[in-house]
Amino acid sequence: MIAVGTPVVSDDTRRLYVGAGVVGAAAFLYGVFLGDSIRAWQSLLVNFLFFGGLAQAGVVLSAMMQVTSSRWGRALKRTAEATSAFLPVSFVLLLVLLAGVSDWAPWVHAPVEAKQAWLNIPFFVTRQILGCLLLGGISLAYVYRSVRPDIGLLDQSGEHAATGFARHLIAGWRGIDEERETAQRSQGRLAPAVLIAYAWVFTLVAFDFFMSLDPHWFSSLAGGYYFIGNLFAGFAFLAVTAVWARERLQLTTYIGPHQLHDVGKLLFGFCILWAYMFWSQYLVIWFGDLPEETEFIAHRMHGAWAPLAWTVFAMVFVIPFVVLLSRAVKTSPRGLTAIACVGLVGMWLERFILVSPSLWHGDGVPLGVVELLVTVGVLGLFAWCFTTFLQTFPVLPLSDPRLEPASAHPDAHDVHTE
Repeated sequence: MIAVGTPVVSDDTRRLYVGAGVVGAAAFLYGVFLGDSIRAWQSLLVNFLFFGGLAQAGVVLSAMMQVTSSRWGRALKRTAEATSAFLPVSFVLLLVLLAGVSDWAPWVHAPVEAKQAWLNIPFFVTRQILGCLLLGGISLAYVYRSVRPDIGLLDQSGEHAATGFARHLIAGWRGIDEERETAQRSQGRLAPAVLIAYAWVFTLVAFDFFMSLDPHWFSSLAGGYYFIGNLFAGFAFLAVTAVWARERLQLTTYIGPHQLHDVGKLLFGFCILWAYMFWSQYLVIWFGDLPEETEFIAHRMHGAWAPLAWTVFAMVFVIPFVVLLSRAVKTSPRGLTAIACVGLVGMWLERFILVSPSLWHGDGVPLGVVELLVTVGVLGLFAWCFTTFLQTFPVLPLSDPRLEPASAHPDAHDVHTE
């Protein structure tokens, strides 16, 4: 196992991540003050919805493992939790969006009388900040309870002395036996709270950050559609990190073909669930045929946006569904990584097509240098946060009683890889 504190990527790579973040911030500021401000704002909003959702999805996947007492993916629990390091950055992005809400939200300057009780700046800002703090607080408390016994175990055994921030996290250490029991009990209580708060808060995020952009459109399924898409992206990212951890972090003892196969099956299942949520929403709108409902869909499925809409459907559903029918692909590190990356790009484009057609009123599809640089910037910050977490804390949940080597799974030797 890779030692705590050992760089999981090179220092030059980490500097590159930070540099990308600086470039992205500069591109956003240039767009807001000197360029096309609406393109800068919508780029930030798209990336907040995608990367903020991905950061939360990792914690949710870990909580799902805890609630279901799963053993197959216990070695992946920490890499899932590592996305939580981006949550503070996501909160800063939220504050920036809230500070500039009058520049990008159509309902500020063209209010809808029937929705003014909901769509007004004071209530909008208040509920988003409170919701983010609630979900973020529960999520970070859950992750703290997960990493604390592992840090203390290594410190107590003398294998790796806790220093700096990690030392503060094990203040009042009471011995591994008591800490392990307390951690499991606390995670057992916090995990359901994470799942419930996630569904509630991310429904609010969906209502406020893409449904409200077309103030006359409404859908009671928008929240579920959005947070299910986040979980699909979360499993896609978990598939990529599972392969990366096997090779870069030397975790082949704990992450074997069985784990890759199970992640592939879950990715397959959630691509179907995303399509089901999409179809459930689309069918009701099509059958009702009400102008205030159909305009949202029609605008995205005709004209310049139609090719992008079909591309999203292919990348998020058709391609993963067809390719992941193969057991060989699900157990192939290269194959699983490739299809997961397709799904991640497709989900980013899906967030883009949820937001941009409501804000952009020019010709064509606004995908250019500004959108690319802002996305690269947020991606760089996400990568820096993710690798910093794995460099600071144990990459395996060492104290978890359900952690088992890959060989413990009876069918592991029956799965063939490339």
